[in-house]
Amino acid sequence: MDYPLELIKNNYQRVIDEGEEYFHEIVDTLDGIRNEVLDHIANTDPRLLKNRDNLLIAIRITECVKIFDWILLSLLFGAYRSVNKELRFMIESVSQAYYIDCNHFSASLSSKFEILYALGNYGKFVGRTLFNKANFQDPLKENIYKIYGQLSHYVHPSSEESRFLLERIEEAGNKKKDRFSPILDVNRFDEDSLKKCLYYCKQVKNIIIGINQKFEEEFKENKF
Repeated sequence: MDYPLELIKNNYQRVIDEGEEYFHEIVDTLDGIRNEVLDHIANTDPRLLKNRDNLLIAIRITECVKIFDWILLSLLFGAYRSVNKELRFMIESVSQAYYIDCNHFSASLSSKFEILYALGNYGKFVGRTLFNKANFQDPLKENIYKIYGQLSHYVHPSSEESRFLLERIEEAGNKKKDRFSPILDVNRFDEDSLKKCLYYCKQVKNIIIGINQKFEEEFKENKF
């Protein structure tokens, strides 16, 4: 079982060393986010907690906690693009769960997954169309649109997504090396990308908590 450790050492030790001064900030930030989400879950309305095994939103938020654990490692390894993809997924997954639980509260969990499957096949159950269906209100709605839109620039092919790679290709050319060799390199440390990822992690944490708070409000008001 030494192979995984050797793989990390051979391919990622450089990026870990380059970002060493940010190690504690990464760990402290992600641990803080994880603990804040867990504390929020623990303080959820007891009536909802009793039904958590049947709530899609509870499953999705728990999944987000696990994803934040993976994001911590991804940041240490310089996998910034992967982090942005995960964060964008988290916004959509919790929003979908909110919509389905609000509209089909008493349905079984298996039925809710069938509804998710059907809505996915129907189309337009992602992005802005999804957020409009969920009927989020400002300031939550505004923040969701803002952060989701910014993350999309790093998920889809764009100038923002390509910036780091293009800089590395240009740097290789200036050093009279193969200009395209950086494409084959493993991840590299990038301070600007790291700081943006940490910012987005905090914002997505706020969005997740905000959506669950909205779900609690809907439950207390309508009792579904």
